[in-house]
Amino acid sequence: MKRNQSIIGLLPLVLVLLLGACIETFEADFNGENEAGLAIEGTIISDSTVVFQLSKTLPIKQTADNTDDFKDYLQVYAELCVKGSDGSCWQGRAMGNGQYQVAIGTLRPDATYQVEIVYDGATYQSAPQQPLAMSGIESLSFHQPHADAPVTVSLDSHETDLSEPKYYLWFYEEDWEVHALFATDRLYDPVTDKVVKYSYPPVAQGWCYDTCPEFVLGTTETLVENRIKGLSLLNIENTNSRLSCLYCIRVQQRNLSREEYEYYQVRAKLNNDMGGLFTPQPTELPTNITCSEKERKVIGYVGCNMGVACAQLYIPTEKVNYVESTNCDSGEGPEGKMIDKYAAGYQIAEFFEPSDYIWAKSRCVDVRSLGADPKGRPSWWPNPYVYVNP
Repeated sequence: MKRNQSIIGLLPLVLVLLLGACIETFEADFNGENEAGLAIEGTIISDSTVVFQLSKTLPIKQTADNTDDFKDYLQVYAELCVKGSDGSCWQGRAMGNGQYQVAIGTLRPDATYQVEIVYDGATYQSAPQQPLAMSGIESLSFHQPHADAPVTVSLDSHETDLSEPKYYLWFYEEDWEVHALFATDRLYDPVTDKVVKYSYPPVAQGWCYDTCPEFVLGTTETLVENRIKGLSLLNIENTNSRLSCLYCIRVQQRNLSREEYEYYQVRAKLNNDMGGLFTPQPTELPTNITCSEKERKVIGYVGCNMGVACAQLYIPTEKVNYVESTNCDSGEGPEGKMIDKYAAGYQIAEFFEPSDYIWAKSRCVDVRSLGADPKGRPSWWPNPYVYVNP
């Protein structure tokens, strides 16, 4: 980063979104050479187990003099609870690395709630808020304009109150099934330098999991109707293995206040533009958190919701035009011993008695080469194990 280091402090901050499922790391700056502070983020959600992330901010001089301090920025030992104006109180449980888990009970729409944190002799509190009502997701859909185009996943929200602008944050998780082109029951073991025979093809089918790389924001503020229609969540290239068999996306939608929406807008800009000449400083981030000791720096935002809307969409490969991008021709592979072929990225694809092995690239034989877990089938997945049920 090209900044004046005499006025900058370094903040490595981990952001936990919604139910703590999506974690995004970035480095931000605090104005003040000798000032340390605390970053707090999380959401109070009715009838949910939520996670709040706390992290320390360290002055640049301190991190330059002692890199061990920089490594400990997530070592925050505090007392955390969620309190309500109705007398409710839910204590947080330390999970390590600055994360505190809280089992939230039922929130009342006419009450206010806040997070209270006691850390290093000071008390931090978020502003009391009434929980925002939950908006539904009307539909998830996908379309592919033409055979060579990416597949686009789109969302429509459902609103019953159209009188005021709405603000949203979306987060999604992905699961997909992959199959190897060659289903072989023989695998080469480089440790023993032998070929092992199995009773079934052990690495021919598997499942992958991923979360959104960043949150998605949206608002109806500039729309004629206070309703989101056809919001593009992501595009999947038609050569991506996500589309090779069966793909599933699970979307969570959380309503935001205008102030929280503005916080995440600046937060996203800070993440995307870090190091730019006109990058906003974290002190410009809107915040609803205060500290009992006014000289202490604090950034972050705590939201409050009655619930989070969820929706799920499957995309089977027969409904799109998927193009296999890997050359999966089998053959002898590179010259040399079996260990040489294995080291070059090949595995046994076919076997003929008594010991005639046909090799192919690993990604054509072993789904682990695609980042898949052969035993990682989700319990709710509609497709069964094709070759064996471990």
